[in-house]
Amino acid sequence: MERKTVLKERFKYRTRAARLFIAPSLVLTFVFGWYPLALAFVVGFQEYWILGARYVGFANFQQIANDPMVGIVLRNTLYYAFLNIALTFIVPIFVAILLLEMNRKIVRIMMILWFIPMASMASLILWKWMYDPYTGLFNGILVRLGLPTLLWLDDPRIAMLCIVLPNLIMYGPGLVYIASLQSIPDELYEAADLEGAGIWQKIWSITLPRLRPIIAMMLILAVIGAFQVFEAPFVMTGGGPANATRTIVMLIVETAFRDLHYGYGTALAIILFIILLVLITLQRKYFKENLDE
Repeated sequence: MERKTVLKERFKYRTRAARLFIAPSLVLTFVFGWYPLALAFVVGFQEYWILGARYVGFANFQQIANDPMVGIVLRNTLYYAFLNIALTFIVPIFVAILLLEMNRKIVRIMMILWFIPMASMASLILWKWMYDPYTGLFNGILVRLGLPTLLWLDDPRIAMLCIVLPNLIMYGPGLVYIASLQSIPDELYEAADLEGAGIWQKIWSITLPRLRPIIAMMLILAVIGAFQVFEAPFVMTGGGPANATRTIVMLIVETAFRDLHYGYGTALAIILFIILLVLITLQRKYFKENLDE
């Protein structure tokens, strides 16, 4: 009887301790997470200013539907997301797989390079200088090779691609893939070798299925990050040329904090939230994390 009482008291003590440790994170999550989200769905239906607000119903959303700039920034954001995922999400998977087939020293060097912290803002400014059509590094190389120069960030046709390319170096998910690849048992590859499987058969049948949970998680992060891009186009092009690189988050920031149309900007943010929610729901439905699903 005494033992049961002691165990019961110990369970109560651990429960109180667990609640005490969880409480600060719950408060911070509410203050900086759920409360702003709930407030956004209120402000989006208002003509809002700092000292007051007026309910306007769906007027902000009707204005968005009639604004041609919204269509432009949505198209630009989708284009950026496509390029970013194709280049900085898919390519590192195969780079990590091929690296493990190389000398261990090369793998260690690449992991060190991925570990080196990089100041993203300074890197963007450096890349902007290299893209300069008159004094930049890239056109200087083209001139030395006797090739025609390019306008780079000043060309609406390739400006978005120029913004995405630095992410191949500045964003290194390959480190995560290499760590995951090293956890795959060598026995699986040895068995495949005995069966006469080639490298691509091993990648398709062993490596990619084992990476599936990590790929699913990284895909969610890649989609969210791509649709919320702001710093790169803001620093490198300011949304130009001819609005070719203006994204939906740039329009939200400009509308809400430059023009002080908080209700309209919040309504745009709500639309972005719904788009991301739909995309992630579809991804979770059709790209399962578990191998058995």
